[in-house]
Amino acid sequence: MNWLLDLLFPEYCAACGSFLFLNHHYIACEECWRRHFTPYRRKKCLSCGHPVELLPGSGDYCKRCLTSGKVFEFDRVEFFALYDGIVEIALRALKFERKLPVAHSIGRTIAGHLKSFILRNGVEVVIPVPLHKESLRERGFNQCEEILKGSGIVFSPILEKIYQTPRQSSLNEEEREKNVKGVFRITEKVKNKKVLVFDDIFTTGSTVNEIAKVLKENGATKVFVYTVAYTPVQR
Repeated sequence: MNWLLDLLFPEYCAACGSFLFLNHHYIACEECWRRHFTPYRRKKCLSCGHPVELLPGSGDYCKRCLTSGKVFEFDRVEFFALYDGIVEIALRALKFERKLPVAHSIGRTIAGHLKSFILRNGVEVVIPVPLHKESLRERGFNQCEEILKGSGIVFSPILEKIYQTPRQSSLNEEEREKNVKGVFRITEKVKNKKVLVFDDIFTTGSTVNEIAKVLKENGATKVFVYTVAYTPVQR
């Protein structure tokens, strides 16, 4: 019945403008999705994950990390693509327009890349960044969990957000760090485990850094971060 829905509720590709009929990804046609939703393969900062070419520093580190001297709680960051173009449109459509099927398209697209990272680093537990129950009720789903479902990767929702906070996107970097202090709680043991925290977008890293801190305090030996998209400093 997908063809009938396409006819009754017509949508058009955000890249080429073509009518989306049958094989498509809800915000883009198959061809444009394949062309634009691709992995970023250039050097990433070993500390914060930022594309080095977009913020040149020295060797394997970006300028921001070299000048700030900031030390993160997590051990490494990996991401699939930059937060731009079709990738940005897809994530915004998922989160703010509640186009749930987009999550499964994203999951299928990043599956191989994510699974490879999990295997290389010996990850034992995958934890999606949680929503507070109020936000979950409002949106109807956790976009991180839905993307993981689309990827076919088993995850453990053992992290809770115990306080409702303002959206991180409305705050600057300093405010973001304060906004997430003490708002996460682990509900199962992670002692001596290598853990991967999965999020949709990495901007300043405040949220995943706070989560990594909580995980380390609860005995996790390594905490890796994987996000669908990364927002460079220029954005």
